[in-house]
Amino acid sequence: MGATIRMTKDRRILIRNTAEVHNPFRMTQSDLEKRSYRQKIGVKKRFPQLPDDIIQSTWSGIVSRTRNSSQIFEKIDDNIFVAGCYNGSGIGVGTLFGEQIAIKASNETTQAIEVIEQKNQPTWLPPEPFLSLGVKLRLIYERFRAKSEV
Repeated sequence: MGATIRMTKDRRILIRNTAEVHNPFRMTQSDLEKRSYRQKIGVKKRFPQLPDDIIQSTWSGIVSRTRNSSQIFEKIDDNIFVAGCYNGSGIGVGTLFGEQIAIKASNETTQAIEVIEQKNQPTWLPPEPFLSLGVKLRLIYERFRAKSEV
């Protein structure tokens, strides 16, 4: 899907350059090593002058998705509030929603809460095997669109 690159305050560079359907409970060390290798190749293609050991560490994580890319933000029971399913939108959205759901749980409101609550409700993803097939086709399409970045 192309790379997302961020610089941290301590001048480290964080890179996200893969997205896929993968059962996180079946991920092996070999899977992580392959991702790290592909990431190093992508960096070297863009910046051949950098040293081979430019990447210090690699990790993999899980991203939750909804079909319409809407987030969950609601009270689901007495004293139970949920915010989540950020669809890969980043730490900023997660921080905002976390802050705002805490305010909502305190029986207060903000302009941000009003905006969030006007958004469409999240829709469920289709069941397997349709989900994996659809996601794989979408990722092929996104990789094709971002091919100049790889």
